[in-house]
Amino acid sequence: MGVYDAMSNAVVGLQAQAYALQNISGNIANSSTTGYKSVETAFEDLLTSAGTTAASQNSGSVSARSVSTNTVQGNISATSVSTNMAISGDGYFQVQAKTGEVDGSTVLSSVNYYTRQGDFTMNASGYLTNSAGYYLDGLPVDPVTGNVTGTTAEPIKIDTGIIPAKATTTIDYTANLPSDSSVATISATDLTASTNYPTEIAAADSTAFLAESLSGGSATVYDEQGNEISLNLRWAKTASGTWNLYYKSDSAATGSAAQWTQATSSAFTFDGTGKLTSPTSSSLSLTGLTVDGTALGALTFNYGSNLTQYNSGTTVSQTDIGQDGYGSGSYTGLSISSDGILTASYSNGKTIDLYKIGIYSFDGDSELLSVSGNAYQATKGSGSPYLSDSSSIKGSALEASNVDITDQFSKMIVTQQAYSANSKVMSTANTMMQDVLNIIR
Repeated sequence: MGVYDAMSNAVVGLQAQAYALQNISGNIANSSTTGYKSVETAFEDLLTSAGTTAASQNSGSVSARSVSTNTVQGNISATSVSTNMAISGDGYFQVQAKTGEVDGSTVLSSVNYYTRQGDFTMNASGYLTNSAGYYLDGLPVDPVTGNVTGTTAEPIKIDTGIIPAKATTTIDYTANLPSDSSVATISATDLTASTNYPTEIAAADSTAFLAESLSGGSATVYDEQGNEISLNLRWAKTASGTWNLYYKSDSAATGSAAQWTQATSSAFTFDGTGKLTSPTSSSLSLTGLTVDGTALGALTFNYGSNLTQYNSGTTVSQTDIGQDGYGSGSYTGLSISSDGILTASYSNGKTIDLYKIGIYSFDGDSELLSVSGNAYQATKGSGSPYLSDSSSIKGSALEASNVDITDQFSKMIVTQQAYSANSKVMSTANTMMQDVLNIIR
């Protein structure tokens, strides 16, 4: 009977509009939730009777369902928190939920969740968690090579302890020695106190040595305890195109005691084009280096093709000295690069890459299952997650909710009108049924 069907349709219509209002209210409530994606409502008509012809079909009821807007980007704004993150583009952070503690240690679920709520901060245990309580996952990075190790992400946990000192083992050297013929050649006759010349230069001959040699630069190197040691280098020209390298071994030396020591017994020889011809290797081992009583051990002196002799005045030019040692350092903070590398900084200027934060994408974003805490679970419809490199991470930034309040208010007005209209249909159908009952009476 048409009146009964009309009333049934109106009831379902009321339910559908109430469902839409529920989504609208949830969107408005989460308009300030970081990374929140609004939920829209889609309506589908349901025929009460298929009919045999178009003229015999009746308009039927309605079905309402939720439609996600996961692929709609929210505005990204900068923050002052270095561990805050925002994804620019498609994808999600992989996170885990805490299930409890055992002997004071955090226990996390084995279920992976996905979220764009990137307001991560470090908790007391060193984990990065967002305001919803989810723990961020990342792929471990080898601190030595900087390469990602493995393919399975794990909860990120930061060690905020002191990193130990590392003794210098390698010196990388770049320099151009002058080919100008006016550069003085060191004279052994001027080094009267240096009985072990050319191996050693006595302190009493320091003035003459400094006048007849050129500064090769200096570098701060480190011993095993992390003590800083100043390594000063000088080049002494022994013949045209031939040089000896010295380092200051004892700054407090006096008289005939050695103040400068030859770094290597090998002389450095250059051809007429300014290229190094001897030694033929790209590095040498500097053995037995001792500076002011501190033994540095054997250092590898790398110069490769970066040691030349071109006409560039009368001084050693383009000097660049690098070394691989450092003193101990305390943790100072974290930073995140655009490709998701989480780097720890220390007071000694050292930075260490710890994790790579992956961005996980799905082929069916709209089929992800929402869970509490602004997160999602993979479903059969969404497909399995995969690491994507088409998006980037912005550190010290947050993605805002993509809810448009103006749009939600407009939808709320339309929903209210539709709800009222359905209630009017019920009232009218009820009146018509009362009229039928009155006829019987």
